[in-house]
Amino acid sequence: MKFFIVTGASKGLGEALLRRLMQPGHTLVGMARSDGEPLRAEAESKGAVLRWIRGDMNDISSLDAVMEEACAGIAADGLETAVLINNAGMVEPIAPADVAAGAELARNLTVNLIAPVVLASAFLRLTAGWGADKRILNLSSGAGKKPYAGWSAYCASKAGLDMFTRCVGEEQQAAGAAGVRILSVAPGVVDTGMQEEIRRTDPALFQQHSRFVQLKETGALASPDETAGKLLRVLFDDRYPTGSLLDVRELD
Repeated sequence: MKFFIVTGASKGLGEALLRRLMQPGHTLVGMARSDGEPLRAEAESKGAVLRWIRGDMNDISSLDAVMEEACAGIAADGLETAVLINNAGMVEPIAPADVAAGAELARNLTVNLIAPVVLASAFLRLTAGWGADKRILNLSSGAGKKPYAGWSAYCASKAGLDMFTRCVGEEQQAAGAAGVRILSVAPGVVDTGMQEEIRRTDPALFQQHSRFVQLKETGALASPDETAGKLLRVLFDDRYPTGSLLDVRELD
C-alpha cells in the first residue's frame, strides 16, 4: 500500500496531484477548506481510498491534530510508501509592503510557511517508526529565489520554505535509510486560480502585472495535470539528494 497526504487538494495543482494519485492500492488524504465528496467518489471508482479532512492552513493550533487524524488507522506494517505533499498556498496580498495590511501579510506567511513547517514536523514525528519509504514534497516557487515588488510576503515565505527543506534534509541524512526524503520544488507558472488572482490585481500595485497577463494570452502557462505529472516524477527520482531545491523547468 502507498499512502499520500495532499494539502490544498480541492482545486488547481492540488486537485491535479490527487487525481494523478488515484490508483489501486493507494490510500489518499486530501486536505482543504472545502468539501471533497466528488473527488472521494472518483477515487473509489479508480480503486483508491480517499479520506478528506476539512481544515484551514491559517489555523496553526489545529495542524498537529490534523496530521494525527490523517495518519490514524494507517497500518505501518507492509506499507510501501508514505508521502506528504505541502501544496496549499496563497499569493495575496499583492501590493507593496507599505500598502499591504499587516493581517494579510501574516496570513500569507502562516499559510505558505508556518503551516507546511508544522505539518512536516508532525509527519516526521508520527511516521518515525514506520519502515516505509517516506518522502515530503514542498511546493516552492521561483519567487523564493528572486525578489518581486509587490510580493514581499510570498517571496519571503517561499524562501523560508526552501531553507526549512535544506535544514530538514541535513537532519534526515543522519538517519540514513530510515530518514525521510524531503524536496522543495518550484512547479513553474501553472494555469490555476492563483494566476487569475494575479491578473485581477491593480497594475499599480504589481510591477510584473503585464508579464503575467501576457503569459496567459500567449498560452505560456502549464496545465495543472501536466505539472502534477512532472512533480510526481521528481518526487520519486532518487537522483536528487534529500534537501534539494529544484525547479521543474530546469529538469529533464
